[in-house]
Amino acid sequence: MPNNRLAIVITGLSFGGAERVTSFLCNYFSATGRDVYLISLTKGERAYPLSDAIHVRELSASHTKGKLGKYRFLIGAIRKEIKEINPSLVMGMMSYSGSLAAVACKGLGIPFIISERNDPNTSVTFSEMEKRIFYFIHHHFVTRAIFQTESARSYYYQKEDSRGTIIPNPLYLEDMPQPNAGVVASHQIISAGRLNKQKNHELLVQAFSKVHAKHPEYRLIIYGDGEERTALEVLVERMGLGSAVSLPGIEKSMFSRLQEAEMFVLSSNYEGMPNALIEAMAMGLPCITTDYSEGRGTVITHETDGLVVPRKNPEALADAMLSLIEHPDKAHTLGMHAASIRKVLDSNVICKRWLTTIEETEDSYYQRKER
Repeated sequence: MPNNRLAIVITGLSFGGAERVTSFLCNYFSATGRDVYLISLTKGERAYPLSDAIHVRELSASHTKGKLGKYRFLIGAIRKEIKEINPSLVMGMMSYSGSLAAVACKGLGIPFIISERNDPNTSVTFSEMEKRIFYFIHHHFVTRAIFQTESARSYYYQKEDSRGTIIPNPLYLEDMPQPNAGVVASHQIISAGRLNKQKNHELLVQAFSKVHAKHPEYRLIIYGDGEERTALEVLVERMGLGSAVSLPGIEKSMFSRLQEAEMFVLSSNYEGMPNALIEAMAMGLPCITTDYSEGRGTVITHETDGLVVPRKNPEALADAMLSLIEHPDKAHTLGMHAASIRKVLDSNVICKRWLTTIEETEDSYYQRKER
């Protein structure tokens, strides 16, 4: 029978888009009266605030040997936690942690929701074999699935399959300043995200070198940290951009940095629904993104509320940056239209959709069980 307890499983609680959304959702669910248990599959410092009312359980497989040993341990540990908590519903965030949790919960008589936070059509985080395993889990271990985009949902489910639900990422407007009144002529081009292969900041640096050759007064600032930092630093020096490109690390006051920027650029190879981009749009910045979904749709509508360029194409990305620099009226119009995303992604609307989906899944599951 349903109760008030809700368990959420995630890989970790460090900096990242999925981690941030999960933390905010936990706080929202707790504020509505749900008894929330957050299970992290790793131990570490928390990047985002969590209400004291939320029960955090941290697991660690650091003592295990090999992938199979790690998976076996985590599945067993998750199952033990879930049996002890006995929640009304379990939700797994992201492909990896969500799939492990789904297997762990099999046979416990508890509905399970998995939330895919990337687009598997373009993501290269996992091998094709791993993707096939995730697909099998979606169809045999999961009650319902939540996606950020139609593109991601279509990878797993046909359009008429009601198990796949689309809920975009929320914007927490109460935490945000008002959007910029116009283009800030600061000569700062900024980006933000983990310094990893997915975000492809190497492409951004290469494209910026062409911009800097024509407009040497411009600077590129890339906020974030990750395993590609050293490679990026070497690239910046090799291209003679040491005084024009900076990598200041993780920025906790990102909205202040967005207020100071002239434009925002996302250079990713693939994404789900990029938080950094939607926040830059909400701040009224003229924004450029790569076509991270390979034609299946991005947050930006090209030439309406931003610019979309092909992936892995430094010339096209440089041309887009030059277009915004050299046509300030166009940049202003795109930024003004970008800010309208605030109405669409208001967290009060989006978080309520999450809670409604959870409650509908619980009601449907337990009604079927009673028949």
